[in-house]
Amino acid sequence: MAENPHPAHDGESSLALCTNQLGFCALLAISLPAIHAIAADEHVKISAATDITEIHQGESGLLAIELNMEDDWHIYWPGVSDSGYGISINIRTTGSVTLEDPIWPTPERYLQPGDILDHIYEETIMVLVPFHVATGAQLNSEVIFDIDAEFLVCSDICLPGQADATTSLTIINESSEQMLSSISEEIRNAYKARPKEFDSLAEDVRVQWIADAAAIMFRDATKIEFFPSEDCTELADPVVGGLTDSNRLIIKFAQRTDKVLSGRIRSYERAGVVEYDIHIKAPD
Repeated sequence: MAENPHPAHDGESSLALCTNQLGFCALLAISLPAIHAIAADEHVKISAATDITEIHQGESGLLAIELNMEDDWHIYWPGVSDSGYGISINIRTTGSVTLEDPIWPTPERYLQPGDILDHIYEETIMVLVPFHVATGAQLNSEVIFDIDAEFLVCSDICLPGQADATTSLTIINESSEQMLSSISEEIRNAYKARPKEFDSLAEDVRVQWIADAAAIMFRDATKIEFFPSEDCTELADPVVGGLTDSNRLIIKFAQRTDKVLSGRIRSYERAGVVEYDIHIKAPD
């Protein structure tokens, strides 16, 4: 998406996906319950499914949480943004399932006047949560995933909202065949296309620490974008430090010591777009 010049328009296991602090945003002056209803019912829809609907003990699967934003509305990724707080999702399941870390899609840069930079989601996104069924899980029992989402959805105005979804699967005997869901292929293809773990020792990349900055070079890149996570050391200039139209991105920090480069990188290369999760510390 092109940078936009317009104004910001617990027996149970539980996984809470991270959120930012609320920053500048114009809020509609109506009661909070009404705001939530408007946002959830009209501007953001949520649904959930698993790649397998009948699963064996000890097997793994994927929970997919899909969010659909109305045209011209957006929500914020759970990383750093200047004017909006990130979506948070809480997942409750029965004790027979262990949830792994969520896999968030890469956001888009949303630059507003005054160099206000947000990282947003538009249209439709899918958040993937890998899970594992315990080997001692009760046969023929139903595992229910209850999902609650809280978010800020914006267009010409910004509205805090809530939405929820539920999906389930059944644990079956090993002698029975596992059953795939109707969107299993879509979920598994999204998992295959997930961001790679950044490897600073790979032949086609180079990382150089320079006093108050880090320089990252991808041999085949023609453009690089960086999206800082909440674990990242504060950037001196996120607008400049998050984008380059070359194969070398210099990311300057607001401090010289204890620097951590953490977040998501999107590298536009001749063979296609490659995305990476990065979390590296500057050498002492």
